[in-house]
Amino acid sequence: MKQRINRIINQGRLKRLSKRLRQVNAWSASCRALSDEALQAKTAEFQQRIQQGASLESLLPEAYAVVREASWRVLGMYPKEVQVLGAIVLHDGNMPEMQTGEGKTLTATMPLYLNGLTGKGAYLITTNDYLARRDCEEMTPLFEWLGLSITLGFVDEPNYEYAPGEKKAIYAHDIIYTTNGRLGFDYLIDHLADGQEGKFLPPLNFGIIDEADSIILDAAQTPLVISGAPRLQSNLFGITKMFVETLKGEQHYDMDDKAKAIWLTDEGVEAANTYFGVDNIYDAPHFDLVRNINLALRARYLFESNLDYFVYDGEVVLIDRVTGRMLPGTKLQSGLHQAIEAKEGIEISQDMSAMASITFQNLFRQFDKFGGMSGTSKLGEKGFFDLYGKVVVQIPTDKPVERIDHPDLVFKDNVSKNEAIIERVCALHDINRPVLLITRTAEMAEYFSMQLFERDIPNNLLIAQNVAKEAQMIAEAGQLGAVTVATSMAGRGTDIKLADGVKELGGLAVIVSEHMENSRVDRQLRGRAGRQGDPGLSQIYISLEDYVVQRWGKSKLLEEGQLEKISSQGLHESQLFQRRVRQIVARAQRVSEEQGIAHREMGNEYEKSLSAQRDIIYEERDRVLKQWDVKQMALSELAREVFQRAYRTQDLNTEMNLRNYIYQHISFQYTGDVTDINLNEENAVVEKLAMLFEQRLAAQQRLIKDNYMFMRFVQKSILKAIDSNWIQQVDHLQQLRGSINNRQNGQRNAIFEYHRVALASFETMREAIKVDIINNICQSVATFDKKGDLVVHFPN
Repeated sequence: MKQRINRIINQGRLKRLSKRLRQVNAWSASCRALSDEALQAKTAEFQQRIQQGASLESLLPEAYAVVREASWRVLGMYPKEVQVLGAIVLHDGNMPEMQTGEGKTLTATMPLYLNGLTGKGAYLITTNDYLARRDCEEMTPLFEWLGLSITLGFVDEPNYEYAPGEKKAIYAHDIIYTTNGRLGFDYLIDHLADGQEGKFLPPLNFGIIDEADSIILDAAQTPLVISGAPRLQSNLFGITKMFVETLKGEQHYDMDDKAKAIWLTDEGVEAANTYFGVDNIYDAPHFDLVRNINLALRARYLFESNLDYFVYDGEVVLIDRVTGRMLPGTKLQSGLHQAIEAKEGIEISQDMSAMASITFQNLFRQFDKFGGMSGTSKLGEKGFFDLYGKVVVQIPTDKPVERIDHPDLVFKDNVSKNEAIIERVCALHDINRPVLLITRTAEMAEYFSMQLFERDIPNNLLIAQNVAKEAQMIAEAGQLGAVTVATSMAGRGTDIKLADGVKELGGLAVIVSEHMENSRVDRQLRGRAGRQGDPGLSQIYISLEDYVVQRWGKSKLLEEGQLEKISSQGLHESQLFQRRVRQIVARAQRVSEEQGIAHREMGNEYEKSLSAQRDIIYEERDRVLKQWDVKQMALSELAREVFQRAYRTQDLNTEMNLRNYIYQHISFQYTGDVTDINLNEENAVVEKLAMLFEQRLAAQQRLIKDNYMFMRFVQKSILKAIDSNWIQQVDHLQQLRGSINNRQNGQRNAIFEYHRVALASFETMREAIKVDIINNICQSVATFDKKGDLVVHFPN
């Protein structure tokens, strides 16, 4: 019933889109009749009409028709009607679901062109450098022929250092192809600029996200973090590691492996109090201790060697569980990486403090409008709508899908399943039919590859390490007799084209060694075969020993000894058993997907505090950077507020305290009198300090002389105060989140407690910023380098 309702809704959406498609088609004939020069001149015409007030929606039919015709003349490819439908959905800021091989790269050119006409920037964002570079190179001739500027959003060289103004030049292009990671880090770097000349990223106008389900659903809560100075190295990593090794499960700790959460029981808390010799580890002075205990628990019980990471040459190298891809150079944040190093008994690396952070979810919320493409958007529809308000429209394929998706094959255990997979691959290879064998982990891919080599079957092994090489090997997987063994994400984004003679053999055969953790990935894997109406088959092999079942499944069949009992009675081949296993696997996958949704929602709740605070701070930074009038900065009012608070909290009603305050915050060279006022009158003391501040401000201006440079000095002083405190706040919130687990703690909901503490620390930070602004203005020393540039030496 639900599927029928969804079909009706989708048909209604397609019907509304068809009207706009007909408008595009109506312009196609007239565009076809234009000369090259006349067709190219349309770009300048559209730009002029936009300047005169025309909306992009009013230009869409003609603009899309222009791109279709230009694409045919320049690239030899004419976007089909289904691609135009997808392009309309993208411009609307929604999610077209387009199957593998339906031409998403060409589809994106139409909304990129239309939104690029504004000069405000249109972005194509994908998952890796290779895909961004490939698509940019492929589409550059089209956009340049049409008169729009296009570029790759980064210099594709390792450790490349950008010259001043180079990034600003990149982001000044009409169309930019980049990756989610590159754009995210540039966003953070841009908001660390200490002057308007250092900013390079314009407001994010329009974006198209390729493989949207991977980037803004699966990786929605992945934080991008810019790390700064190392924290003072803690000796608690080793001590807490030894403590957790003394604990006994259930008695001392509870865990929810599915939610990646672990916590001490009441007995565990008592054990910790005794071990560390404290009354209560949850008392405020023991924040770092609790944090390190939690880190040690997570490292020991929630992170598995050779699944989440492996130790290579004395270092912990992370593994992406979804892709199987190694992540050299990437570290877990907030001390977790160091806790794993302590667990493994290797040298503990520096724990770097976080300077700036943003999740992909909040990064893409910075866009005025964005859409996304994927072959499996429909299965993530709820997430797209709940997180981003996006609607999914299923775009019909240009040709009927000829691929045969066989029902799962059930086996009693992984040994028999793996043997059957190898036999199936051998049989297909015997008739020269190409095979793509997909596994969940790199370890299993290597196992199958070795087994096939032992049977004299040559094969290509792809374990998500080199994306360019993967793409080439995946593209060749449709050759006669080709056998390719790959992890689930290797070579994603690359079409597999069939060689001559393969269609007659039934097309590409996709064999999957087990169900993945969500059905979207399963559909993506099946979609490797049967592109653009080609024949093909897909088959998933399952057993009760599969990872998704072992981690997420619940059934009496999973109890110890049950499987052996069924096998001994020969019942494992019965239809009843096979149907039951399919149900268990399907239910386990649903639970996995529900946990994924819950994890995203939980992460979204935690992110709200940081997101709101970041918006306030970044808005304040931008306001300072654009401000060039010292009077409008209300420094005198700010100083009085700071001095008033200091009087009430620092006992400035004594001569010694007041003089020390002046030395520390206004001028360490002050020799004047402080007894000429009534120290017991708050207003008198505040006015005295305000007068000294004004004198110090005037002295700084006389020393610097140039009004522009003095304004830069004030800007730098304010930004230094904001940034120093904001960096501490970001790092504090990361530590705080790591120390608060996902359960009731002291009768308080963990998220509520997190927001309460986060708000309190934010208010404390804002007061500290005000104090530091006054300190920086009064106590800093301004000099000029050989180039005449202002150099400010801050007091701390």
